[in-house]
Formats: sequence, structure tokens, C-alpha cells
Amino acid sequence: MDKTRNKPLRILQVFRSLNRGGAETWLMDVMRNTNREELQIDVCLTGQDKGAYKDEFESLGGRILCSPLDKNIWRFSRQFKRVLHSEHYDVVHSHLYYFSGLILRLAARAGVPKRIAHIHPAEDLKQGKLLRCLYTSLMKRWIRRYGTIFVGPSQASVEGFWGPCWNEDQTKHVIYNGINIERFTKPVDKKKIRRELDIPENAPIVLNVARFVPHKRHEVLVQAAERVLEQRQDVYFLLIGSGILKKAIEEQVRLRGIENNFRFICSAPSIDRYLMAADVFAFPSCNEGFGIVIIEAAAAGLKIIAQDIPGVHEVASTCPDSILLPLDTTIDEWAQTLLNTLKQPKMPESQRKVFLKQFPFTIESSIKKLKEIYYG
Repeated sequence: MDKTRNKPLRILQVFRSLNRGGAETWLMDVMRNTNREELQIDVCLTGQDKGAYKDEFESLGGRILCSPLDKNIWRFSRQFKRVLHSEHYDVVHSHLYYFSGLILRLAARAGVPKRIAHIHPAEDLKQGKLLRCLYTSLMKRWIRRYGTIFVGPSQASVEGFWGPCWNEDQTKHVIYNGINIERFTKPVDKKKIRRELDIPENAPIVLNVARFVPHKRHEVLVQAAERVLEQRQDVYFLLIGSGILKKAIEEQVRLRGIENNFRFICSAPSIDRYLMAADVFAFPSCNEGFGIVIIEAAAAGLKIIAQDIPGVHEVASTCPDSILLPLDTTIDEWAQTLLNTLKQPKMPESQRKVFLKQFPFTIESSIKKLKEIYYG
């Protein structure tokens, strides 16, 4: 594709919704840091909910097209083909994991020249059942046959899908989910934030940002918190996110009698101020393709405690204050790690500023790689 062309490159990103997930947040940063005269980025949503980023996405010049995916796969296919035939996109960039197989097949038949499968998870959490195996086998075959470029947010995610020899294939790439580090250069009033949360001004805060779904393992943090609070009653736990297990986790906290030391916030428009105000970032997730919240926590200068899984390890290894725990770490060991980390001073501001100048996961580097793929 010719980068000198007069018309903008027309790209269709395919997501389920524009809620505040890692990939969706990355897309929004791409939108904020590119112009529509060069890249005209639209999004096709397959879910019923357009998501929290809908209004901002449209204000940045993107269009939202809807092709709801229900049990009638033929109806979905007809709707999606109508979108492709009417809009004449240069690129279809799908983020729907295995279902990208059908998306790319439809795009190929519509004559879209560049077809990208962006695989985010490091492993399939639904694998094992016969129907799932048949489905993934067919979809992977279609991804391989109809895709022209294959992308992941980390080496771990690409290797998890394509195997250890992925880097021998020039069609496979890693695009790290970079962030705008300017978000973390402005000072925040930490005492004000604590007052808003009804937390004592000098109390340490352990922060977690994640969807309330099984693989994020919030129950590990709740159990470890109970042990921590047996020794230190001044520690508070702030959990930010939404999801199907949120009410269940809130109930666990209540039943353990530790609700006074917990604060829950649904997904907020900006979590930066909470990251800047906290002391420790705790992340017991057992499956991450990348873990963009890890780099946000690092940019905020937080001490990070997370599980040692491939997607997280790749990111956390570049962060100065990170501790990675094996997946078989016990609750008592999690609690002791939290207690030990809370005793240590936070990264000095001077050191954090030096780190930000050398930050490896910027949105600028992410966009540069993305353009290389789009125009290559």
C-alpha cells in the first residue's frame, strides 16, 4: 500500500464492544494520536453494547458500524458482507480471537486486500471440550488461509497461538500495547483522592484494576487481604473494574468482615489518578496476553506484585519495581509478599522521571509499528 496516496487508508477494526478493556484502550490511544486524513479508522461491533468509549471514538472521527453476532451465523455473515461491500476498506483488522477466522474469510471474499488477525490471549481458557476443539481447528485454518498479517500484543501471545517458531514467519508481528506517558507526568492530590474514597490520608493503598472474570482471580487478593489485615489494619484495598463476578467478590469481602478496608469502583473514564495515588499494584491474574495495566502501574511508579505468567513476565521484566510470583504461590505467601512490599519506600519521583524518559511501551512506538504493518 502506498503511503503517499492522496486518500486516507481505510481501516475497519472489529471488536465485540468498545468497553474499557486492554485492546479497546489501546485502540483509543491510537485514535487520539493519529489523524483521520492519514488513517480513517472505523470499528464494527459484534456485541449489543457499544461500550463506554463510543462517544469519544466518534468525536475523534471514527464511525461505529454494528453487525450483532447472535446464534444465527448466516444473518451475521450477510450483515458483515454488506458492510464490506458498501465501504471498500483497505484493511480489516479483527480482534475476535478464533472468530477472526470467519471475519477474515468474509473480508477475503469481499476483496479486502489486507486482512489482520490480532490474537490477544496467551492461551485459550475454553479449550478441552470436543465442540471447542472442532471450532478452534476450523477457525485457525481459516485464519491461516485468509489472513495476510498476524499480530499479538506480546511474544507470549503470538507464541501461544502459533508456536515457538513464529518469528521465522515475516507475516507474524508483535505490537506492544503502548500508552501515552503524558498521562503520568501530572501531579495528583493524593490526600484529596483518599478523602474521596473515605480512606485515611496516610493509609497505604493496594490497587487492582481488572474485569471481574474468573481468570483475573480476585478471590486470591481477597484471601490475601484478610491475612494482611490480621497484622496491619491500616491497609486499604481498591478494586477497579466491572464484570460478572463483581457482586460475588463484594460478597466474599463482606462475609470475611473486611469490607471497611475495601473500596470498589466500576470502570472509570480515567484510572490515572488512582494509580498515581496508590502504593502497590497487585495482579493475581493467571492468563494475560499483555497486561496493559502492568505498564500503567509501572509508569505511575507503583510497586508491582503479579503472577509469573508469560504475558506479564515479558512486560514486568522491564519494570524496576516488580515481583513475580509462581502460579502455585499460597495465600499466605501472597499476604507476606504484600506485607513486605508495603514496608518498602515508593520509587522516588526523580527515579520515576528517569524511567519515563526510557519507557519502552509508548503509544508512539506502537503506532509506528502499526503503520509499518498497514502500509507494508
